[in-house]
Amino acid sequence: MENQPVTALPRDDFPLSLLINHTHKLQHHDTLMTDAIYAEELIFQEALMASLLNIPLGLPESSSSSLGSPEPSSSVQLGEPSRFFCEICAETKDNDQVFTVETCNHRFCAECIAKHVAVKNGKSPIENGPSFPCPAGTDCGGTVEMEKCVEVVPKDVLVMWGDAICESMIGASQKFYCPYKDCSGLLVNDGEEVVRESECPFCRRLFCAQCGVPWHSGVGCEEFSRLSESERGREDLLVHELAKLKKWQRCPHCKFFVDKNEGCLHMTCRCGYEFCYACGATWRSTHHESCQ
Repeated sequence: MENQPVTALPRDDFPLSLLINHTHKLQHHDTLMTDAIYAEELIFQEALMASLLNIPLGLPESSSSSLGSPEPSSSVQLGEPSRFFCEICAETKDNDQVFTVETCNHRFCAECIAKHVAVKNGKSPIENGPSFPCPAGTDCGGTVEMEKCVEVVPKDVLVMWGDAICESMIGASQKFYCPYKDCSGLLVNDGEEVVRESECPFCRRLFCAQCGVPWHSGVGCEEFSRLSESERGREDLLVHELAKLKKWQRCPHCKFFVDKNEGCLHMTCRCGYEFCYACGATWRSTHHESCQ
C-alpha cells in the first residue's frame, strides 16, 4: 500500500504515551504472542480508540487544509477594468480620461469629444443648438449635451457654442451682422423705428442699417442701390461724394465721371458716347436749344 498523506489532528498526551510505551514493549518480545500478551493488546487497542473518540475532529482556525473553504483575499477587487478603448482615436486610454455620453452610454476619451464638439460647432452650431449628435453614428440617437462638456471642451469653443444658442433664439427677420468683414458681430433689429446711420457696438464703426453696408457718406440709399458691386467700396463712395461737391456728370454709357472746365455742354466721352453735360441726356442736334 502506498503511503497516504496524513493530516495532523489535535490530540492530548495520554493516547500518545500509550502508543509509545506499547511499541517499546513489543520490541522486547522475541517469542510468539502468548494469551496474556494478546489480551493486553486488545485492552490497549480499546483504550487507544476510546481516547481518540473523545478528541474533537475540528481543525484549528489557522490551518490551511483543503478541508476548509479559504476566504477571498481582501486585496483583490472585482470591477471594471482600469483602461478602456476609444472608438474615435482607436487608442486605449486610462479611465480618468473617459467621457460617457449619458443619453446612450457610449464612451470616448475626453480629447476626442472636445475635437468632435469643436468641429460640429464650426460647421452648423445653430442647427445643433445646445447638443450635438453622439460620435457613434447616426444609428445611435444619443446626444452630447453642452452642460456635460464644460470640463473637457476649451473655453473658446464653449463661448462660440453659447453664442450660437443665443443666436438661434432670435428670429431670422430680426438679426443681421455688422457689414465689416473683420467684425461680423451679431446685431438685432428691434423694428421700433427706421434707422439709417448706426454704430456697431463691437467695432464702433458706422454703417447703414437700411442697406446693411458700411456707411455710404454723401450717397443716399436709393442712389447706392443703383451702384454696381464694384462701385460700393469705400474709395468709390469717396469719389461719388467728391463728384457731388464738384457737380461732375457721369457718362450714361460707361458711367465714367466727366469734369467740364470750359466750352459748351456737348460732351464726348472717351468711350465715344455723346451726351449733354447739363442734364446727362443723349446729345442731339436740337438738344442744345432745350437746355439753354
